[in-house]
Amino acid sequence: MKNTLFIIIFLFIVLPFKAQQVIGTLEQFEECSKRPNRDQEGCPDLENITYVKDTNNRLDQFVGTWKGNSNGKQYEIKLEKKINYKDDPTDRRSWDMIIGRVLIKDNSGNILYNSMDKPDNKTNFSGYNFQNSRTYVMSFTGNYDCLEAGDIFIETRLNNPNEMAIFYEQDKDGWLNPQKCPNFSTFIPLFPHQKVFLTKQ
Repeated sequence: MKNTLFIIIFLFIVLPFKAQQVIGTLEQFEECSKRPNRDQEGCPDLENITYVKDTNNRLDQFVGTWKGNSNGKQYEIKLEKKINYKDDPTDRRSWDMIIGRVLIKDNSGNILYNSMDKPDNKTNFSGYNFQNSRTYVMSFTGNYDCLEAGDIFIETRLNNPNEMAIFYEQDKDGWLNPQKCPNFSTFIPLFPHQKVFLTKQ
């Protein structure tokens, strides 16, 4: 009897919270990002959305392990699709999104960067939405002391979905502390500023 009573009370508490979830789509938020007055006005028609869902499974094309070489570096990138994900449990909105992990080595096999063992909210490589119908935007932070942070744009090729292009665009703002990055003038970012092509494994 106590178990039955507990289950009934539990359902009365949990079900109202589940019912309050308001679902939107990645496409709605992609359209929102292109509105001419978005910076001033936002997207008030989407404010009540609590879960941004990948209803058309557009993120699935990126899932997997990708490898390639560029400028003397070997890249291995593992991309996972997360469903109804929040970086922080207190976030008001959850997303279907891609979380990335990166292993970068030099030509001698020395590890330059490795986030493969990091938990989802500590990879410093995650995305929220598409820039256009094919290009997904992810934010990346490497050595922030040397201002290594920005967006990585990823897209699979139309004629070969097992090949993916990535492009890194460094943020132009930030505060450089010369004591923490004494070699800034010769600092080379982990990702180059030209396209790198990776192959799905």
